[in-house]
Parts: sequence; C-alpha cells; structure tokens
Amino acid sequence: MQSVGDWIRLHARHRPAKTAVVDDLRRLTYAELDTESDRIAAALTARGVRAGDRVGLLAGASAEWVLVYFAIVKLGAIATALNYRETPDRLSAMMRSVNVSLLFASADTRAALAGQAGVPETIELSRESLDDMAGGHAPGQPVAVRAGDGNVILFTGGTTGISKGVLLTHDNLFWNATNEIIDTRMSEWDTTLLGTALHHSAALNTWLLPHLYLGGTAAILREFSADHWIEMMQRARATNGFTPPTMARQIVKHSGAAKADWGSFNRWYSGAGILPRHEREEMAALKPGLGIYYEYGLTEAGPIVTVLQPEDYDRAPDSIGRAVRHCEIRMLREDRSEAPRGTVGEIAVRGPAVMGGYFNRPEETAKVFHDGWLLTGDLGVMDDGGFITFHDRSKDMIKTGGLNVYSQEVEHVLARHPAVREVAVIGTTDDHWGEMVTAVITLHDGRQATADELISFARQDLGGYQTPKRIVFMSYDELPKNYLGKILKRELRTKVTS
Repeated sequence: MQSVGDWIRLHARHRPAKTAVVDDLRRLTYAELDTESDRIAAALTARGVRAGDRVGLLAGASAEWVLVYFAIVKLGAIATALNYRETPDRLSAMMRSVNVSLLFASADTRAALAGQAGVPETIELSRESLDDMAGGHAPGQPVAVRAGDGNVILFTGGTTGISKGVLLTHDNLFWNATNEIIDTRMSEWDTTLLGTALHHSAALNTWLLPHLYLGGTAAILREFSADHWIEMMQRARATNGFTPPTMARQIVKHSGAAKADWGSFNRWYSGAGILPRHEREEMAALKPGLGIYYEYGLTEAGPIVTVLQPEDYDRAPDSIGRAVRHCEIRMLREDRSEAPRGTVGEIAVRGPAVMGGYFNRPEETAKVFHDGWLLTGDLGVMDDGGFITFHDRSKDMIKTGGLNVYSQEVEHVLARHPAVREVAVIGTTDDHWGEMVTAVITLHDGRQATADELISFARQDLGGYQTPKRIVFMSYDELPKNYLGKILKRELRTKVTS
C-alpha cells in the first residue's frame, strides 16, 4: 500500500500541471507540491530529522502548512498538528507529552511561546523562511515509509479538559480517505473548499487528504469569514466544502449568499453540531439539487464514522446517518453487552481507520478499547435500518429527578425555534431535582424570544422532565467555543454556575 507521500509523487508524474493546493496567496501544482516538499524534507534531514521523530506544526491553514506536512511524512517522521488558538502553557505541555523535536510556527505563535519551558527549536512557517531553509537542498532519495508507520498526531479537542495525542498511521489515513470518497462521492475532478484549520482531523484527514489522494484540488482559507468563504467558493470554482453548522449559518445569513454563483458547488458537508431542518432547507435553497451530507466522527476513529446522505434525510432526519463503508458500529450497554436495536447504548467503532492508540499513553488507550472496539463515549440509538440517532456525550447526560435527559434531544427541539441561533443544554446543580435542565440560548440578530416562550415551545415536543426549567440568554461572543465553533459544555457549565 502507498504511503501518503507516494500519493503526491504519483500525481506529480501523471498530472504535474494540475493545481493541488491554492490559498489566498499561493497556488501549487502537483509537480510543485512534490518537488518543494522534497526540498524541505532534504533540509529537515540535514537538521537531523529521522523516521519516527515528531515535528510540530503550529499555524493557521495555508499552502505552506501543507508543504511542511508532506515534507515531514515523506521522511517517515510524524507531523504533530497543534491548535494555534491554545494557550502557550497547554501547547508546551502537548509538545512535551509527545517529545516534539522541531517546531514550525507562525510568527505570532512563535512569539507567544517565548519563555515557555521545553519549547523545541522553532522555524517560522512562512514562504520566505521555507525558501531560505530549503535553498541549496536538492530533493533526496525517497525514504521507504510503510503503511503502518505513524503519519500524524492530532490532539483530542479538549472538551473534557484533557488533550491526548491521537496517533494515526498512513494506513489509517488511507482507509479514512477511502470511506469518505465512497460515501460522499468524491472524484478527481473535485475542488474542495477548506474553511477550518488543518490541525483538525476533519479538514486534514477527511477533505484535504482524500482530494489529494484522488488528484483533485484543495482550496484553503487562511482565515474563515462568511464573505471570504463565499468569494473563494466562486473564485476556485469549488465543487464541495465542509462547514460546521455554526459556520454554515453565517454563510447562509450573509447578504452575499443569495447573489453568489453556486453553479459549480454540488455537495455541502457538515457536522460537529446540530443542523435543524429549517437551516438545512436554507442551505439547499441556495442551489437546486445541492447535496447536503451530515457526518459524525471523532479523531480517534480517523475521524469519519457515519454519514447521512441526502437521499436518506427524510428517512432519518434527526440521525447522524449510517456507518461508512469500512467501519462497523455496535451499541453497547454499560456492562458491554450489545444493546438491542431501538435502545440507548454507547457507540462503539471498529475498522481500519481507527487509531492504534494515544501516543505514549497505554493506560489511557486501554480505557477506550473493549475487545478491539473503540468506545466513543457517545450515546445513541440504532434503528433497524442502521441509522443512529445521537443522544449525548455520556459525561453530558443530565440526571434530573432520577430520570436521564439527553441534551441533544432537547437541543434539537429548541433549535427549531426561528429566533434561536445557538443552543446548548446542560445540567446545573439543583437541591430538589439533583440536576436542573438548563438551556443556554443565543438569539439571531434582530429576533426576540422570552424564556417563557421558549419553555412553552419546548414543552410541545418534550416530556415534563425533559423540558428546560431555566433559560440563560448569552451573546454569541460569550459562548465558550472551540475552533469549529462547537460549544464547550464543561466551560459553559462553569460560566453559568459561577
């Protein structure tokens, strides 16, 4: 099986002049991506980087990020993708945990790390710096990289407060790419639009790499905004793109969306948040026949686990879809026996895209596997057709008056209210109920709704114990969010109760 670096070598021979990567400032053909990454790899070798070494990437998305990533993995070294929005102390701890020996960082993140203990030698991740570093280095002989060798370390999202390095191999990434290509109908003629940072497994593993495996094109936003996304979608003639629901809402509501040329854009991917029917319909209204794919996954699984294809939406509208082609799913009870169809269980995953484990964390790895199945910590129900309805993170399930409330069931209902932009349901301590179902709501600009109105709205579709007893209004900027716009409930709970 080819390594990920071999994908680029192949296309550099077969389609050298085709655009592989384009961003706001630079365009790279497959020949240029191959040659330039080989030159950077030669410079890394001269600096002593060897197979298995961890080399960090700490910057926003760019063509240069992609160049360095391929240089690292062509050597058999392991790219360590870091979130540039993290605090310096957390970044330093992450790098120490996997022993990063060399770091590529943007100028601002490099400055922010100054004075932190344990920060390795750092090279500025810019076109000028890379040209200086690679100058005088000719591409060396290709290094033999095996399918089972480590390719990338991606850190868990930190929604639990603990970041662990997920190690994925070249083989894992091939199978994840294959799953995505089959289940979302990608082809070599596609141009994907990447609006999220490349340190996230969705952008890197599920859209960038599958398109480069196929010989397609990746258009990269260095920084997301709705108008920037719309402009790049048209300029690059993008055929598909991924946005979490939070970003999709900004695009749909933007004044330029209805006027834009959506002629080439055929498939819109979303996930990592609730996408209610009315918002899905607003997306679909921008272009007749636009296919909307809702996906679920987690970094440890490669990440893609399920896809709800457009043709299946009316059959299971509130579901996260069915397992992708090379992935098995079981729903497990607390005693690890299999939950019958139609009953709540923990989603467990098995397949060739699933990680071997957390880097240098054998005890943590053992906690998330059971008989070869990855335990996701997510609760849901599988129906007779294999469609899964997501209920909650097991740690976020609310216990009120002795009954279980799954926050996403409540969120789905409240998200249907036309005034609601964002909703997060959490449990807050209550002397009588144990936990009180509390909904934190952000309203659309210019819309109004009272707490009593929202509670009455929810009561139409929810049981009394599920209906929120408290509504907290919060501005969008106040909500604690990660880089995908996903609300961090642990931090939100602290904010609401402090």
